[in-house]
Amino acid sequence: MFKDIVSNEEAKRFLQNELRMKKSSATYLFNGKRGSNPMEFALAFAKAILCEEAENDFCDVCSSCRRVESGNYPDLHIYGREGSIKIDEVREIIYKASSTSYEGNKRIFILDNIEDLRKEAANALLKSIEEPEEGTFFILLSETLNIIPTILSRSILVNIAKKNMEELGVSKGEYDFFFGNTREIEEYRRRGLDISKEESYREIGALLKEYKEDQDLEVKIRVYRALRDFMGRRVSLDNLDKMYFAQEIAKGLAKSKGFDRTREVAEEMMYCATLLARTPEKLEKLLEMKGYNKFNVNLSLLLKLFFLEI
Repeated sequence: MFKDIVSNEEAKRFLQNELRMKKSSATYLFNGKRGSNPMEFALAFAKAILCEEAENDFCDVCSSCRRVESGNYPDLHIYGREGSIKIDEVREIIYKASSTSYEGNKRIFILDNIEDLRKEAANALLKSIEEPEEGTFFILLSETLNIIPTILSRSILVNIAKKNMEELGVSKGEYDFFFGNTREIEEYRRRGLDISKEESYREIGALLKEYKEDQDLEVKIRVYRALRDFMGRRVSLDNLDKMYFAQEIAKGLAKSKGFDRTREVAEEMMYCATLLARTPEKLEKLLEMKGYNKFNVNLSLLLKLFFLEI
């Protein structure tokens, strides 16, 4: 039920009011900054639209709710979780949205990362979004409002805020490590993982290579431990050791097929290092250096300069 979802009380009230209006179709835009996990609310809203038992809510026990949760409801279609939605997928969405539903008379399309939709694909989708067929609901998810204006203007905006550390039941150190990412923190707690164990900074390159393979949360935590080990030892390390550490990070993050988050992960590393440094006098300079990562600069050189400075 909505009351069981921690945080975002305003968004939950709004969605329940939308349910009370008994709309036959609609398009919503769930906007939440990175880490806010709007998918949690999209799935909850989908359950409520399809629920067989609860009114203006979801019960989480009926057949529809359980199949939405397991991803086996035939009239719920989710696109974009693995990256931007392609034009062929848009054509598939348009076809499905105009077809007869498998069960009942409602179809729901959850489109993730809508801000990454190319103009051609967005324009093709626009007609379906602005005038959904009866019984058809679109739930668009975005980290920014930097999307095609025609899609923005035709969607009902729902803002989803990040949960705070009290709502997630973690310490400030744990919350900062995960950047407040709701999904990762909840997985961290569910799996009983630990960020406090020791890891040698010399393992950073091998760990990053392993992380590239499966992007498992436990490996990410081991990367953080190695970074923390370096930060604890940095005062006693000479410049050659610091450059070695930076070079190992660059090597571990070297681009490879299927891994395109190189600069994003590098920025996370620098952000975590800045938090661990606890040097207010260097904060502005470190954040400035981290910001260079957004531009097409030599990543290996940037990392060396950053870790020499820190």
